[in-house]
Amino acid sequence: MYVLIESSKGELKEFLSSYNSLFVIFFVGSIITPFFLFKKRFFVQNRLKSFYSVVIIIILVLGLKLTGYIENNVYHNVVRGVYGYHQLQNNFKLNNSVKKGDIKLLKNNDVLVIVLGESTTRQHMQLYGYKRETTPFLNAFKDSLLVYSDVISSDVITTKSLPKMLTSLDCNLKEDNLQSSIINIFKVLGIKTYWLSNQRPIGYFDNRISKIASNTQYFKFFNHVDEVNTLSYDEVIIPEYERILHEKGKKVIFLHLIGTHFDYQNRYTKKYEKFGKLKQSEKQEIINHYDNAVLYNDFVVKSIMESLKNIKGKRALIYVSDHGENVYDEGDFFGRTETNLKKVMFDIPFLVWTSKDFELPDDFEYVPNRKFMADHLYESLGHLLGVKHKDMDFSKSIFSNTFKERKRIVVNGIDYDDVF
Repeated sequence: MYVLIESSKGELKEFLSSYNSLFVIFFVGSIITPFFLFKKRFFVQNRLKSFYSVVIIIILVLGLKLTGYIENNVYHNVVRGVYGYHQLQNNFKLNNSVKKGDIKLLKNNDVLVIVLGESTTRQHMQLYGYKRETTPFLNAFKDSLLVYSDVISSDVITTKSLPKMLTSLDCNLKEDNLQSSIINIFKVLGIKTYWLSNQRPIGYFDNRISKIASNTQYFKFFNHVDEVNTLSYDEVIIPEYERILHEKGKKVIFLHLIGTHFDYQNRYTKKYEKFGKLKQSEKQEIINHYDNAVLYNDFVVKSIMESLKNIKGKRALIYVSDHGENVYDEGDFFGRTETNLKKVMFDIPFLVWTSKDFELPDDFEYVPNRKFMADHLYESLGHLLGVKHKDMDFSKSIFSNTFKERKRIVVNGIDYDDVF
């Protein structure tokens, strides 16, 4: 709903056409039309009318649910979005009154790009020691990268992890507290903010991310289909990203990828079908699809990085995933669930590239194996760019020589380092 409210007429038209479905219209019409045509002939008694009404509702709901069209049409999503908007207003509150006097600009940098991956575990990345060559491009760049090897997500669900990464909300705060968004802090300083996403913008479970995204001065969603069925590849955002890079002025660009989200075989183009060309077991084929998705993701991140390298200015890029994924690594299943947590679901990549003239913080320190949890990315982004809000504690930043280790308490109160 936040996206709908903030969208232009043209964007709304594109959005509605993407969610609408001729099948849904036909299906609903084929059920309802006979009722109006023959109701006088067959339904004289009120009880029969009531019974038929109940049957219609049951058939509609079951039919739409079983076909999956209940998730992919504008009627369902508007209802769900309105409900989600109401719930979100009460349960997740952003501070939209950030004062310039509460912020210090410590460095004079030009561009920061934050690439937000999806469902990508570092345990399937060659860069982190995986047996397969899934990250050849990043491996070629590794001497110019800061590669952090012990970063974890706080959650295994995007709508729980990303808000903690991009706002002052962390695992120790209640969600109904007023949160500061890193986006609003950058904006107050006159830094232009952008959000390009290859994930759909609406739905009860998406609204939290959409609310954060809609605070940017420019946002665009390239995908309006649910995450499992979409065939929108992440490279779709690159032309718009490159256009933005060449705009004048200081800027922070958020790129939200579909990454390696299930259905894995829909996450990469034919060119990156490297693993599993021969028929194998169903389990191995799923692993192959995931590894191909990681390989394609490597290409996308490389392309984003190269575009940034090709412009002038003091530039930096961070790539981090929202959470990991279990693909038969621990237990005989793939995916994520809060009821059967595995280490691989939390193990995420965290990479940084900076231009040679980028002004690093005075207290910057690179510790590759630093035990860090991504709910303090908020402080780390401000610290790296040289922006400090009064509620930021830079001892929480992964980049600070004053960094203080803490217990990494994840889902269900589990101490990650003790349990895994």
